[in-house]
Amino acid sequence: MADGLLLTRRERLKLFWGRLGGGLGPPLLLAMVVAALGGGAVAVAIAVLGVLLGLVIATNAKTTRGATIAGIAIAVALFVLQLVIAWLANHPIEKS
Repeated sequence: MADGLLLTRRERLKLFWGRLGGGLGPPLLLAMVVAALGGGAVAVAIAVLGVLLGLVIATNAKTTRGATIAGIAIAVALFVLQLVIAWLANHPIEKS
């Protein structure tokens, strides 16, 4: 597929759903794992951010593989963000 101009509507929709699954899958999997471990509000925050960023990926990625790689990168970034926030929340910056 060079540019997708000659694809039918059904083929374009199939490619979009593949990219959407690749972009949304990893962040939603991370949110489900966090929810299973008892992080209710954190899981919701990860899911909301993951869905928003996954939609951006699905509309901008050229291939399903690219969308999946970007989805994994977003899941890793969200995980690291939660680690940093947890460290900042629990770190004793100033002890009195």
